[in-house]
Amino acid sequence: MTNFKKIKKPLLYAGLGLALLSQEAYAQKSSAIADQLQLTWKVKDGQNIRKNPVSTLILKNKGKSAVQLNDWSLWFNFIRSIDPDKVDKRFAIDHRNGDLFQVSFKKNNFLLNAQDTVHIDFITTGLVNYTDGPIGLYLKNNKTGLATNISDYSAVKIAPQSEAEKTDYFAYKYDQNKLVEGAVAQHIIPLPSNISINNNEKFNLSTDTKLFVDHEFASEGGFLTDFLTSYSGVKLAASSSPQGGIEIVKANNLKPGSYHLTIGAKGIRIEASDKAGAFYAIQSLKSLVNHSQWNKATKSITLPYANIEDSPRYGYRGFMLDAARNFHSKAEVLRILDLMASYKLNKFHFHFIDDEGWRLEIPALPELTAIGANRSANFEDGKAIQSAYGSGSTAKPHQFYSVADYIEILKYAQARHIDVIPEVETPGHARAAIKAMRARFAHYSKLGDKQKAEEFLLDDAEDKSVYNSAQNWNDNVMNPALPSTYHFLSKVIDEIKAMHDQAGVPLTIIDLGGDETPSGVWEKSPKVLAFMKENNIANVLDVWPLYITKINTLVQEKGLTMSGWEEMGMRNKGKGMVVNADLGKSGIHLNVWNNLPGQGQEDLAYRLANAGYKVVYTSAANNYLDMSWDRDFADPGHSWVGTVNLNRTYSFSPENFFINLRKDDTGKDLRPEAYTNKEQLTAEGKKNLLGIKGALWAEKVSTDQRLEEMIFPRLIAIADRAWAPEQTWEKGNSFDEATYRKSYTSFIKKLGEDELRKLDRINGGYTYRLPKIGIKKEGSQLLINTDYPGFKVYYSDNGSTPTLKSKIVNGPIPFQTGKKYLFKVFDAKGRSGDVISY
Repeated sequence: MTNFKKIKKPLLYAGLGLALLSQEAYAQKSSAIADQLQLTWKVKDGQNIRKNPVSTLILKNKGKSAVQLNDWSLWFNFIRSIDPDKVDKRFAIDHRNGDLFQVSFKKNNFLLNAQDTVHIDFITTGLVNYTDGPIGLYLKNNKTGLATNISDYSAVKIAPQSEAEKTDYFAYKYDQNKLVEGAVAQHIIPLPSNISINNNEKFNLSTDTKLFVDHEFASEGGFLTDFLTSYSGVKLAASSSPQGGIEIVKANNLKPGSYHLTIGAKGIRIEASDKAGAFYAIQSLKSLVNHSQWNKATKSITLPYANIEDSPRYGYRGFMLDAARNFHSKAEVLRILDLMASYKLNKFHFHFIDDEGWRLEIPALPELTAIGANRSANFEDGKAIQSAYGSGSTAKPHQFYSVADYIEILKYAQARHIDVIPEVETPGHARAAIKAMRARFAHYSKLGDKQKAEEFLLDDAEDKSVYNSAQNWNDNVMNPALPSTYHFLSKVIDEIKAMHDQAGVPLTIIDLGGDETPSGVWEKSPKVLAFMKENNIANVLDVWPLYITKINTLVQEKGLTMSGWEEMGMRNKGKGMVVNADLGKSGIHLNVWNNLPGQGQEDLAYRLANAGYKVVYTSAANNYLDMSWDRDFADPGHSWVGTVNLNRTYSFSPENFFINLRKDDTGKDLRPEAYTNKEQLTAEGKKNLLGIKGALWAEKVSTDQRLEEMIFPRLIAIADRAWAPEQTWEKGNSFDEATYRKSYTSFIKKLGEDELRKLDRINGGYTYRLPKIGIKKEGSQLLINTDYPGFKVYYSDNGSTPTLKSKIVNGPIPFQTGKKYLFKVFDAKGRSGDVISY
């Protein structure tokens, strides 16, 4: 085990800290040109945003003196491609690597006079929303190399759109929202296995109520008393024996995670066989308490008589957070864990390592965070990695989890019955690690220590292979022929395992990524060619399954289970990736995401489970929470999966994916090949389906506010699908739309009218996504509704921005031609959505 207290970082990396401080000092002073420039990005008028539109960067000199642009270059991150041959000859736009672009000013004596503007037009691949635009803009002096962020920058959130197109969109939204009206709200989220409620009789929970907790469930009882103390005026009195009131007792006949909850004349009784079951019963009790009783003025909580017998549908109910592309603090991780626990999610897949950042301190390899957690405009010196996903010019301090941070997260999760599954990406998505170990190599090479220099090296300097990864990197894949690659992975796993041991939370499973290794890798590496000869491999494609076998053995020898993305269970025999049945019984767990409707892999999760792999169904088409909610240009998120709204998330049928697969995300009919003649889940395959998971990739998620907006409320729908028993509409070969609508409407009514109000209170409030507005004109009236109920819409008919003092929508609104109507959604705390004009 590593002794964390005795490890000290090499002096080289102390120097890096001084370099970063000097950069920050420069950035604080700022350059005069950065202060003078105002930048705006927009899509030019008359463009079809889906078909290679022309967009423009507008540079305005808002200062009092001219700016000599030739002295500078403009840098930004941009996830789309740019055609360099179709840029105004006064400029050059060059792709550097990843998502980083450089604009050079080519015109001789390029002066931008005071108050003048210049437009940089460029053609991109299709856009979906404003978050596709450039981010992280900074200027770099061509002579000094010093760089500074552009602070005055905005992306226009309104796309070129005709009034007819806008009207059609709002009418479409109204019709979709109308489908979820009616029905009675379900009583608890997630939906229990069996529940009966008697609203005619009530039990009053008050300060006079006694609480008895079996000693084995003492910590779970603490969560109940903490809840009541924090969110009500009820303080329970402890009892040494069960005598009515609240009883949390041990029962030996229930499955793990299961519970019985009864509420009657004598009070509340919770029975469970394990701590997790008792904990989940308390979460159900919290959900049963209406939000109106969640306040300090409440001295008595009224609960209906109830009888609940509940067990989870799946043992794996997860969420993956990407904290590598954009870092999110320990405090935010703890906030996310709290809500995961509230909705009975029990697996936290922690993705803190990727091309764009290494976010976990590894004491034995301090370079990983000294280099890999710092993104800077001055990356060429090897003391940082390049800017990515809006990080800007200057490295931010402490963009990683320390050993102490990680241990605190582990303990916090364990107390809430959540397992943390760390992910170490290999062989692809490894650029931050590769650059860090290359810096280590350079350092020890200068000292003449060849052994230390090469000890953890991850790339072959003589490798001339040409490739381009999914995120446009050409240098992000570890070399499987280097013994140092395996030594590196072994060391990192040992260090992570030591942190778990120190936390008292033993590591049992570790994720080693394995996704998106691009074609072309290793083909021109002398080390790999020698490796192939040594292992009697004739085709470079066969290096892949051998590598997966080797790292699986490495992990198993440490007493651990290896998980990874679906590619670990696949191989390429020359015609694309197919299921590798040879490793089906190897013990590898797979996160399977690829089921995109109409793309041919709709049944991949089933094929892998049927082949023997343990599968966690991480459906991109339903559960990728970084996706845009719908086709509104002002709605943030990715779009390569299509759109993923709450309805699409809730409609996921893990064991019968094709049941409601008939249309794509635009509403167009899919070809029957998308849902017919597909491999179904066998009885054996069903045993291998461990559960389901939601995922949030953070390329477009740089703030905690955006993170929570993207996750919630969709993650709550995932929690319901992971816990609740299989529904009637999921079964058979034909989809019962009416039964589904009743189920979904019941869920969404509980969510909008009750659960989201609780999110306003928990931990000071969460910035979940506010519902969007639908508008439909019928005759001389405007009809208004929202994505989900429970929120007020304010409006004006004189062009003024709606406030809490404006008129509230309480029914149809009289419409008069010539008037400008503006609408805005507000939540109970006064937080508001975008202004919608009609």
